[in-house]
Amino acid sequence: MKITIRTRTLRTGSRSIYLDFYDKGKRWNEYLNLFLVPDDEPDAKRLNEAVMAKANAIKSKRMLGIEDETETNNGNQSELPKRMFADWLTDHIEGIGRNPSYAASTYRNYRSTVNVIRAYLQHLHRPRMLMSKIDKGFILGFIDFLEHTYRNTKSPDNPKEMSPHTLHLYQSTLVRMLNAAVKDGVLDRNPFYSLERKDRIGKQQAEKEYLTKDELKAFAEAPTTNETTKRAFLFCCFTGLRYSDVSVLTWRNIKQVNGGLVVSIQAMQKTGKQITIPLNQSALKWLPDRNGCKPEQKVFDMTCLSACDRCLKKMAAAAGIEKNVSFHTSRHVFAVLALAAGGDLYTVGKLLGHTSINSTQVYADVVMETKIEAVNRISDFFSK
Repeated sequence: MKITIRTRTLRTGSRSIYLDFYDKGKRWNEYLNLFLVPDDEPDAKRLNEAVMAKANAIKSKRMLGIEDETETNNGNQSELPKRMFADWLTDHIEGIGRNPSYAASTYRNYRSTVNVIRAYLQHLHRPRMLMSKIDKGFILGFIDFLEHTYRNTKSPDNPKEMSPHTLHLYQSTLVRMLNAAVKDGVLDRNPFYSLERKDRIGKQQAEKEYLTKDELKAFAEAPTTNETTKRAFLFCCFTGLRYSDVSVLTWRNIKQVNGGLVVSIQAMQKTGKQITIPLNQSALKWLPDRNGCKPEQKVFDMTCLSACDRCLKKMAAAAGIEKNVSFHTSRHVFAVLALAAGGDLYTVGKLLGHTSINSTQVYADVVMETKIEAVNRISDFFSK
């Protein structure tokens, strides 16, 4: 086996030292949690020589197959119980699966992240790594593995790079699990917080896919195999409700007030916030006839979300809409329509149940782009 000391330049200017292993056609890396300072820093030569001496010592141990628990300075880890990281991960996600306070989607995210971490441990050829080895170098190596090595395995015949959103999700889930390990007393501290912000995977602002006014009209006229899904989706386009709320909406939630009918929800499924949404004529058009239904009966007898999304994609194709339409698109449509019609950020945010005005601001930026395009078209018209 060949082992080479290499460095990776960080955005901060320092260089992270890692070991490059090559054996029988396979290559993997081990980050050492050792760093070389820029040459122009005070006393750089002496500091870097000391660090390289440590790196060479670790390299020599790896050549002999030795892993010394004292070779990195990781807080008071030597005082903590020795436990394999993979075993702790298994117990942790099993506990999440049994905890009713966690949604099924959260459990799936954790399970998926654990699978990627195990792939990284296999990549390092260190599946039995101890918790005490989880340090800054491990985190940097994991991020490097996500960005440059790991591929989405859902389609084995066509593996793809992961989206920025997925990369950030895996990083965030790992951080939450390491926080839990600290709380459990099997890790002294979470080494992620010692990373410079520039070395972390930044959160990407997801693009908000929405339907324009003309696209919405075309969608409403498109044929469908599930009329209930169509009506519920278009109802949400004019109310901003999520699938999780409209799928459990009952006639008790439809109330008469002085200004007309409203949707009144005591606690939204996702946020627990109370909302009241007035129903305009466009929303009422897609509200089914009650036909003597009791207050506790559902307004829309809907299928599962994945089935609804498949139905909506077929409708979009039939309407000639080349966008990735899902049920959540209706929420984006409502936000854009409300702001384009003159609604203010605060009011629209309240209707959507947003906990922060920043969430609503994204839609305002979309509306501003539309306004700029309209103004530019006026200029083009008069310049002819």
